[in-house]
Amino acid sequence: MRRNTTPVLGLAILVMLALPSVTQARTIQVTPGHSIQAAVDQAHRGDTVLVAPGTYTEEGTPCPSEPGHTCAVVITEDRIRLMGRPAGGRPVVLQDAGGQHEGIAVGKTDDPACLDDPSLRIDDSWISGFTVQGFDDDGVFLFCVDNWRVTNVAAIDNLEYGIFPSHVGAGRLDHSVASGANDTGFYVGQSHDARMDHNYATDNVSGFEIENSTRVKADHNEATGNTGGILSFALPDLDVKSNSANVIRKNNVHDNNRPNTCLDPDDAVCDVPVGTGILLLAADDNIVEANDVTGNDSYGIAVSNYCVGTNKPPEECALLDIQPDADGNHITGNTVTGNGSDPDPDLPPVFAVDLAWDTTGTGNCWSNNVFGTSFPDPLPAC
Repeated sequence: MRRNTTPVLGLAILVMLALPSVTQARTIQVTPGHSIQAAVDQAHRGDTVLVAPGTYTEEGTPCPSEPGHTCAVVITEDRIRLMGRPAGGRPVVLQDAGGQHEGIAVGKTDDPACLDDPSLRIDDSWISGFTVQGFDDDGVFLFCVDNWRVTNVAAIDNLEYGIFPSHVGAGRLDHSVASGANDTGFYVGQSHDARMDHNYATDNVSGFEIENSTRVKADHNEATGNTGGILSFALPDLDVKSNSANVIRKNNVHDNNRPNTCLDPDDAVCDVPVGTGILLLAADDNIVEANDVTGNDSYGIAVSNYCVGTNKPPEECALLDIQPDADGNHITGNTVTGNGSDPDPDLPPVFAVDLAWDTTGTGNCWSNNVFGTSFPDPLPAC
């Protein structure tokens, strides 16, 4: 039977005419002497801001996620790519113009309600190819961002943090360098389903930190010359109350014996002993496997209750809003040797070993590790 298709074709044409036109993604070029922030302000969703080699300073913009602070460059829209394009050995450098707190900031709010409110979050942000240096707080700061990536970034001599994603969802921090931070070089906090991989951290208090987060992976990184190599913490008084199901795998953590230059005495990293390899503090169900941990003067891999690790008195510990024990952690298949030879004076001597546990918590176990010393001896097997 023959069909009359004319009405259908007519309807299709009307629908096509009614659809809005698709805006083609643009690339906005920035060259020395011009403003990166001005280019970001011109960008729409899907656009790329491409920055040529050179050294850039910015007038500064209020930080949306840090009221009262000034950021050099702020991104508040979805799907903006900010890409430095080093060439001929010449980097793309963003440096503090004086008194600026953050180099590159991605976020639209300071409200922790963004943990549950998608309208307060940013989606699909990409930062690559920059050297960000000399800022009073952080080199790169992301707050409430999903589907993000920070790659091939060098964060140098920023006073507190190098690269600092907080309250973020799925994303990746990779192939980057952080040094000179008096807190943490690479940090993922109050977040979930992120990955830190193939990064190099040196000359920070903490090389890498996973804080109050879930399902974060730290793999194929190198931490050397820091106070502590890799920390996985649950800390009190934060928006997210636990640290669980994180993976620390195939990292090289060696010779982290730098003096602790933490600036805020109330910050937990001030309590990190000089010579820390990997420390799990009040962390639950973390997997630490196939890491090489050598030459750290205090200990190689340690598992501790929060109050024991930070020397909190019982009356203060009773008021915590976190469960302070470290439970259910598996430490397997690591090579942990040559640690504990010159421990921090504040470290109890029994913990100056390759593998240390304060004997609190439940379900922690150790198997198939290559090591010389441990406390206690033997450790519970998996």
